[in-house]
Amino acid sequence: MKAVLIATIGTRDLMFQTQSEDWFNIGDDQMRGDIIGEQAEVLEDLGQDLITFRELTQFLLDHLDQYRSRIRPIIMGKLFQERAADISKIYLVGTDQPSTVAERNKDTLNACYLLQDWFQQHYSHITVELIALGADGTNPSDFEAMFRWWQKVWRETIQVSTQQPIWLCIKGGVGQTAEAARISGLSLYSDRIQFFDFKQTPYQNRQGIPSAYSGPFKGTSYLWDRTRQQALRLWERYDYAGLEALLAPYFQQDQARFGALPIWIKAGVDWNQGEFKTFFQRVKSTLPPAQQRQGHTWWWMAYEQAQLAQVRLHQQHTSEAMLHSFRAVEGVIWEWMLAHYGDYIQHPPRRYPQLLGSICDRYPSLRPSFVDRATGQLRESANLNGYIQQALLEAVIPAIISNTDFQSFWSQDNRDQRNTLSHRLGGLTARDLFLAWGADTQNAEDWQKRIINCLNLIASQSFRSLDQASIFSFLHKKIQKLIDTYEP
Repeated sequence: MKAVLIATIGTRDLMFQTQSEDWFNIGDDQMRGDIIGEQAEVLEDLGQDLITFRELTQFLLDHLDQYRSRIRPIIMGKLFQERAADISKIYLVGTDQPSTVAERNKDTLNACYLLQDWFQQHYSHITVELIALGADGTNPSDFEAMFRWWQKVWRETIQVSTQQPIWLCIKGGVGQTAEAARISGLSLYSDRIQFFDFKQTPYQNRQGIPSAYSGPFKGTSYLWDRTRQQALRLWERYDYAGLEALLAPYFQQDQARFGALPIWIKAGVDWNQGEFKTFFQRVKSTLPPAQQRQGHTWWWMAYEQAQLAQVRLHQQHTSEAMLHSFRAVEGVIWEWMLAHYGDYIQHPPRRYPQLLGSICDRYPSLRPSFVDRATGQLRESANLNGYIQQALLEAVIPAIISNTDFQSFWSQDNRDQRNTLSHRLGGLTARDLFLAWGADTQNAEDWQKRIINCLNLIASQSFRSLDQASIFSFLHKKIQKLIDTYEP
């Protein structure tokens, strides 16, 4: 798709060929020692004296038939020569300020008209539209005013199709005008905005050769410092969906230098949704051997679930923190049973999982759980509910019986508290969350310690914190470092 080009026109965008066949910049009015300025050369050739840039360009417009062939765009000329076939429309922005403004003498709207005529002569397939700046009193040197002006122009004047490239050439005019164009355009169109840069080459310009240019450059690089701060705030909040959307233009522009970061961030979205298997499949090839081995254990997802609970507490989502924290311990118990006693577990359709009574041959202490109260006979199986799970764990790992963390987890009072909180409308406080784990759980540190102790005891691990145990926590730190150190 062909691009729309928006250019701010300054006083030095046009060259004029004198009768000596030299080309001079019609806006360069600076004296260099004893060397006369280029604008003065133009005025002398035209036989005009003591007129301003605005008046000079008006004179050329009034005598365009006579001087048309001697006028040439010099800053953007080479771009137009080489890329005109890629452009469908051009917007030229020139100043046209009230007579009360001193800078009116350097207004560039007439230069825009001269450029428009040049396009009609050389590239008639391109539509050229002029945008006047300043007639309403807007000050081109006032950044805030220019930002508002550009926002209005983007919405009401500049027309672009969906997905159409937008090229910005903002070398001309004052810095505030260019800066406001850049930031407002990027805020609205993001990676669709592309920039060209130009370097004046006076020696070649004097021969009528237009200046060199470079680009197009994606404008996302310009906003990186601001984007980095926003990205780090999202990272701190574990908002990986927001982080993925924010950084997508940068990944498209510079994928090689970001390395595994796009994969890790997408995996972060999976992890936030509790899709731990999908998360691990995305990242396993980028993990060190220790984390790769951990991802193949039966217990690793329980630590991820617990870490997710800790993240939800950090985000002040206390209801979710409670859900994930208890699911972590309940989940590790279930995975432990499947890993070690899967042969004794059946999964009948649309019924509660069943623990086979034959397990009593290995652990006779479980027999009371299989006695039919009505007949006194042993049943072939029993619902694998929390009480049987507790009995099995205590039979296999006797240390659990005296473990204060598991005593608190299985306490009937605490079970009732969890049940009450789970079925109550409205939110819950961090204090409610902690108390659901026991009256002696006073703060986040106690809460994390209780969870990690339960998980370690069943998984036979010795992690000191959830951060240490979580594979995602390992990646989370690396993601922060990559964002913080990346430079476009």
